[in-house]
Formats: sequence, C-alpha cells, structure tokens
Amino acid sequence: MGKVLKIREVGDPILEMECDQIDIKDINKNILDIIEDLKLTLEYGTGLGIPAPQIGINKRIIVVGAKKENIKYNDAEEIPITAMINPIWEKLSEDTDIQYEGCMSVPTIRGKVERYKNIELTYYNENGKKIVKKINGFFARLVQHECDHLDGKVFLEKVKEPNGFATIENINKYNLRDKK
Repeated sequence: MGKVLKIREVGDPILEMECDQIDIKDINKNILDIIEDLKLTLEYGTGLGIPAPQIGINKRIIVVGAKKENIKYNDAEEIPITAMINPIWEKLSEDTDIQYEGCMSVPTIRGKVERYKNIELTYYNENGKKIVKKINGFFARLVQHECDHLDGKVFLEKVKEPNGFATIENINKYNLRDKK
C-alpha cells in the first residue's frame, strides 16, 4: 500500500539532480513501492504527472495520469495512470507550440513553455516490458515536462518570453490560456 508524500518545491537540491537509471532486470519491491507512492501522491495531489524527485527519490521513474475534467489544455485526452521507468523521448517533427505549464514543485506560478507536439516515447513498465509509442499534443507535453525533472530541470528554466510568467489566478481571471 502506497503513501501520500510531500511534494518537494523549487529550491530543494534533489530537484536539480540528474536521476539514476534503474536496472530493468532488477525491478524489485523497493522500486514497486516507489511507484505506488507516486501513484497515490499523484491521485491526491493537483498535478497530472509526478516524477520520483518530487517525492525526494533520485530515480528515473515518472507516473502520469489525467482525467479529462482536470486538464486545462484544449487538445487533451484522458490519460490512464501509467508508471514509466527510465523514460526517454525523441521528437518526431520540428512542430512545437507554446502553452502555459504548471508544476506541483512551483505551486502558484505558471510559465509559457515551448514543447514538441509529436514525440516517440520509450519506457519500461512495472513488469520490465519495453514500451514504445508515438504520442502527441498534451500527452507529449506532459511527458517532456516530467522527463525534464529526471534531468534536474524545472519548467521555469524553459520560459523564454520576458512576460512568460503568470499566477494561476491571473491566467483564469484574464483568460490568458487562450491568448498567444
């Protein structure tokens, strides 16, 4: 049974570290327990994805999952709760878009981030099976965001526009999500 854990916020050194690879041949109880903690913490949190460093663990694991009603992106589809071990991605085209992103480690600020629209995702599931899939739109954005955490980066580093930041309240108040 997993535990709901406290989310680490910007300034915590673990969020700046590159995470350790997991030996796929040794997906043990410890790794499975981390995944259960991530799933439960995501379920009870406000995010749509969570990497292991956000709960203080320096491992290359992310969990994503989003119910349609919780997603604020236009092209978003529901994403089942999915654990990914050692995820990596490659762009499939040069097509990008810029949208506001948020992060549980930066609770009140959002920033405009450019991401690739179409990527190929490779990861291992909890049974050590290799999964390769093409994903696009919001799902691709979410995976890129969570994988950045595994490399010690938060979205704040990717905001390039001088006025690229806003609070959650002002995004909603001034309908900024729909303005380019």
